Amino acid sequence: MIVQIIYKTFTPEIKKIIRRVRRIRSVEEVLFSKGDRNMIVADGLVAWEEGQGDPIEGIYDIKIMKSLLEITPQISG
Repeated sequence: MIVQIIYKTFTPEIKKIIRRVRRIRSVEEVLFSKGDRNMIVADGLVAWEEGQGDPIEGIYDIKIMKSLLEITPQISG
């Protein structure tokens, strides 16, 4: 999983989030970008925006969604 951390200003809170993200085994790469607001994007999906709960839970939610897509066969109707 590739995680992109977009930050407005590099604060101690962002540093703490980065340390927690790097501990996740499925995270292969962490990319950093300066942006308009603090947010985390994992595999092209927004995992977290500032003020919306725990960023690590958002990353795990995306990991679960990706796993379900691999397990569940795609049905078109």
